[in-house]
Amino acid sequence: MKKGFTLVELVIALTLLAALTGGLFSAFAQDLRSWRKITGRAVRLQAENIIAERLCREIRAGTLLPGSSSTELRLQLGSEAVSYSLYGDKIRRKKGGSTAYWTSEREIKRLAFSYLP
Repeated sequence: MKKGFTLVELVIALTLLAALTGGLFSAFAQDLRSWRKITGRAVRLQAENIIAERLCREIRAGTLLPGSSSTELRLQLGSEAVSYSLYGDKIRRKKGGSTAYWTSEREIKRLAFSYLP
């Protein structure tokens, strides 16, 4: 009686092993793409929430100034005028003579302000 495997058995076993390994790597790659997509969404959502919270805090503390529109919000905060607008893909905040951007690029796609009568 012979011990060992035949060439056909080895080829079949290696083919099955290659197919299983390829399937595992494919599933891993898909999971990695999904994880990156979800992480990107979470980062954008977190940035949106932080910006919304800061805007709400300053809106509550300020007084609406004339010249505000659907694309720019102008407030009086203490003794200084502050304005907010979407400049490119960034939230721009102007206070006095300085300008600051609250976001990096492409985090906020659209920003509109509406005012109650």
